Amino acid sequence: MFQIPVLRFKLPAIIQKRVDQHYLDISLSRILPLVALMTFGILVGLVFETGVGHPYDKVIHIGFFALLTLSIHALFCCRLRISAVVAFGMGMAGELAQGFLPHHAMSLPDLVANGIGVALVVALIALLRAEVTQAVKDPEEDLNLGRMGLQPVPIRYLSGEAASDSSEPSSEK
Repeated sequence: MFQIPVLRFKLPAIIQKRVDQHYLDISLSRILPLVALMTFGILVGLVFETGVGHPYDKVIHIGFFALLTLSIHALFCCRLRISAVVAFGMGMAGELAQGFLPHHAMSLPDLVANGIGVALVVALIALLRAEVTQAVKDPEEDLNLGRMGLQPVPIRYLSGEAASDSSEPSSEK
């Protein structure tokens, strides 16, 4: 499998201090996707008139800003709030820039679609983090239905017959 080489840039000390403070990872493998997405966004959103129809335009906005949020999330070393604010801010800046360009129009529905793309990724990452946290919390803990106020189902769903307690050890011997 091909791996993108990790190249680190030597930054001036004052800039490196800020980068370390804000948990930035300025490696080629994290910069290239962001640069590619930003180039695509600038060319499609600001330079060329794509003429994509109404429903597909919003799908493109949602998908693009979901990918942009993911790439910014990787750049900021998984700082979710920062990446979401930066991605949505870039969407707002892009819509404002379109308002000043000829043959382009600033659009509130486009801004909403941008926000939906960002929100989908934020929700997905938050859900994944919650699942991982819950799974790691106490892996040895058994499922205790009684403690949760639940009881096992007394009949089998498919056959309708009573469930036998043969799986539980009997105390009669």
